Amino acid sequence: MREVMVLGQRLGHGAPKTVVSLMGSDAEELVAQARKATAAGADCLEWRVDFLRDLSSITPTAHVLCEAAGVAPLIGTVRTAEQGGNLDLAPETYVDLCGTLAQSKGADILDVELDKGDDVVRDLVQMAHTLRKRAIVSYHDFAQTPPTRQMVELLEHMVELGADLPKLAVMAHDQADCLRLMEASAHVQAELGVPTVAIAMGAHGMLSRLAGQACGSALTFCALGQASAPGQVELAQALRVIAALHAALGKTGDES
Repeated sequence: MREVMVLGQRLGHGAPKTVVSLMGSDAEELVAQARKATAAGADCLEWRVDFLRDLSSITPTAHVLCEAAGVAPLIGTVRTAEQGGNLDLAPETYVDLCGTLAQSKGADILDVELDKGDDVVRDLVQMAHTLRKRAIVSYHDFAQTPPTRQMVELLEHMVELGADLPKLAVMAHDQADCLRLMEASAHVQAELGVPTVAIAMGAHGMLSRLAGQACGSALTFCALGQASAPGQVELAQALRVIAALHAALGKTGDES
C-alpha cells in the first residue's frame, strides 16, 4: 500500500496514527490543547479552524500553533455546517479560508470537503500539492451508512480528484454498518493501493476506530476530554488497543 509521508509520519504504514482535534477559539486555547494532546501521545493534530473566533487571525494563529505542535503533523480543517462543522459559509468564503489555511503553517495536510464540488476540490487539492502539502478529501454522512458500492465509489472519486487520503465518515446504526464501511475501505486499499480514513461514527462504529489497520484506514480521530464527532474513543484507551492489535498482527505476519 502506498504511504503518505508527513513530517516523518508514515501514514498508511502499520498501525493507524491517532489524531486529536483542537477546537480552541483563540491562539492561547489552541496552544494549550496542542501541548496537552502531544504530551498524551497523539501522533497528529487536527486544527478545527471553524471554531476560531476571529477568522482573520488564521495566519498568525497558525504560526504559534505550529510551534506548539512540534513534530506532530497538523491537519487543517474548515468544517462547514453541512458537514457537521461550526460555520455556515458561502462557497467562495470556504475556498478563501482553505486557501489562507493552506498557505499558512497550520496545515501540513489540508482537509477539503467533497460536497463543495469537483472543481473546487481539484483546485484546493492542487494548491495543497503545489505548496508541498498533502490533501484529505472528506465526506460525512451523519444519518446513515450508505450501500457498500456507493461508499467504494465515493472513496474512489476522492482519489480521482487527487486526494492523498480519502476520508469517509458515516453513521453506523449496527455492527453490520461498521463492517460494511471497513469492507469498502479494504476494497479501495486492495484495488487502488491507497490508504483511507474510514470512520463509522456512533457507538456501533468503535471497531473502525480501533482496527483500521485491518482495512487500510491510516488515521483514527480520538477524544481527549472533548470529542469532535460521535463515538470517538479516549486517546489513552485507543493507544493501548491499537498497539496491542498492531503487535498481534505483526506476529501473524499480517502487519501492513
